[in-house]
Amino acid sequence: MSGLDEVLNDFGADVTRAEHLLEMVKTFREFGASTPPEAIVDGSAPWPEATALYEASKLRRTDLPVLSGSLQLYLIGRFEYCIRQIVQVIADEIASRARKYADLPDSLRTELKFRTIEVAQNPRRYGYDELQAEALLANLVENFQSVAGPLRVSSSVLSITESNMTGRVLADLLKRVGMNDYWKEVGKQATVKLHLETAADGETTVEAQSRLNSLMDERNQVAHPTSSTRFPDPDQVLKAAGFLGTIASVTVDLAKVYLASYKPTGA
Repeated sequence: MSGLDEVLNDFGADVTRAEHLLEMVKTFREFGASTPPEAIVDGSAPWPEATALYEASKLRRTDLPVLSGSLQLYLIGRFEYCIRQIVQVIADEIASRARKYADLPDSLRTELKFRTIEVAQNPRRYGYDELQAEALLANLVENFQSVAGPLRVSSSVLSITESNMTGRVLADLLKRVGMNDYWKEVGKQATVKLHLETAADGETTVEAQSRLNSLMDERNQVAHPTSSTRFPDPDQVLKAAGFLGTIASVTVDLAKVYLASYKPTGA
């Protein structure tokens, strides 16, 4: 199993876990709206646990969207982490094929240098300490000086982003490792067209980006609620889970195609 497959499988397992929890939220809501059998109501068939759960569910049905919103935050957070992992796996695979630093794609070398220096200037901002930042700089210098591999690329710095995973941010992350025209390629994929019920490539590209951007907007509303915040219901979040799973799967497929066709500059 490749590193990309492992990343996708881990994300898929978390999507499935969230879907199961969302289905439970729906069942709990339906339970609260149901009518208990007469035997339970009059006590001839006592089931105190079910009665207590029923009474609680009636009182909490309108609060359940808060749970759905929390699961939406979890899903989007996992999706963002999944995309960053994909970027790191791509970078590591490219580095393993390069004989020297100059063999790396221009975009990867440029971003690696820029991001490493950025982390070194303010390590705590990006979750590093001073020693880790110095090690990143030392590793970058070693790569500069190396005339024959193996290279040790600090792929984690290539996936750094302080923004939500909007369509633009996602595409920019993949550009750092040389994957260009990401959304254009996404628009060509049959699985995305089927999921979004679109036909034309351009229409699919626009709809996919719009759907992702909308999810990030919803994520921010749930993460920073006000008295007027509207939390999503379980069906909305289930729809989001299906979409994010589709985009993650297609991204891995496109990454595999990219790596299969990639040849180091010096090859």
